[in-house]
Amino acid sequence: MNIFAYLIGLAALLAGSAHGQVTRLPGESGGPSPAVIVKRGSLVHTKQWLASDGETFGDLMERLGARLQAHGAGPDEVVKLNVYVGSAEDSAVEAAWTGICEAFAEGRRPAVTLISTPLPEGASLGMDAVFLSKRDAEPSVIREGEDTAVAPAGRDLLQISGRAAKAETLGEATRGTMAELLAVMAELGGKPADVVQVKAFLQPMSDWASADREIRTAFGDEAVPPVVYVEWTSTGLPTEIEMIAAAPERMDTKETVSYFTPTGDKTSPVFSRVARIHGDTVIYMGSLIGPESSTAETEVKGAFDRLAELLKQTGSDFRHLAKATYYVSDDATSKAHNAIRPTLFDPARPPAASKITLRTVGGKGNG
Repeated sequence: MNIFAYLIGLAALLAGSAHGQVTRLPGESGGPSPAVIVKRGSLVHTKQWLASDGETFGDLMERLGARLQAHGAGPDEVVKLNVYVGSAEDSAVEAAWTGICEAFAEGRRPAVTLISTPLPEGASLGMDAVFLSKRDAEPSVIREGEDTAVAPAGRDLLQISGRAAKAETLGEATRGTMAELLAVMAELGGKPADVVQVKAFLQPMSDWASADREIRTAFGDEAVPPVVYVEWTSTGLPTEIEMIAAAPERMDTKETVSYFTPTGDKTSPVFSRVARIHGDTVIYMGSLIGPESSTAETEVKGAFDRLAELLKQTGSDFRHLAKATYYVSDDATSKAHNAIRPTLFDPARPPAASKITLRTVGGKGNG
């Protein structure tokens, strides 16, 4: 029984400092940081780079390194790393963790989430990242090919929860879901050019190309933003897709994060359809797994207890979470999560969220 909680939160008590500063909480035994606090400037989001036959984590880091160099940045500016292992074998997972530790100096490692999932083209390994650009800030989203997109510092950041249109095929479901997501953007005054990253949870991964075609079609003549693919095993729906985007402007508000329900959607007490980050301080957290236990309830509660500790250490709380992704791999854990989550969140301020069922979680946590 395993549950991951990958969360991006807001530290309301730390807002107002200079842009471009990165602070890391120390990782256990020299491992990745459990939380990275960013006094955000321009945040660069990457695509999911894939390792083909014979390639290693080092090859993926070379691709990331080229993008870092283009932004006058280095490994110290990487604040979040998402790693995807195509095999659930312990040796493959351990090799990925070894690669992470070799690529980043101890005490300077980013927050990391690592999961096991089939990948496009049968790749053995995948990676995407968020890093801080050192270039002069631009007022609009800048897409650099399909590799990266830059979220501008001077605009609010939107975390749009996963949506899932009902359809028989993955292609049809992707088409409908992208239409729903872009309609949410339009209601907020945004446009396709404002999208920073698309993340698609889909099944089966063997049909990923049909989803990719529909995502490209949805953006028309616009450059396609970075895209990430993860296989899920949720029953009845071919895909759920979430987005990160830049809002049209910075709202004049004292809030560091606010929440929005699009027209026609029901408000939920446990997740928001959209979280809008206004504050200058963003907290990226790595994967959190509860302690091994004989009961799913104890395991899930342990993960949330660890989250509460990290929020307190970083000056935030459950009322200022912007985004949560929950990865579960069995029904007992999923049910325990459903029971515990409502006891933690203010029903007026739950985070944007996606809950994803995997065949196996397959990673390590930061506590």
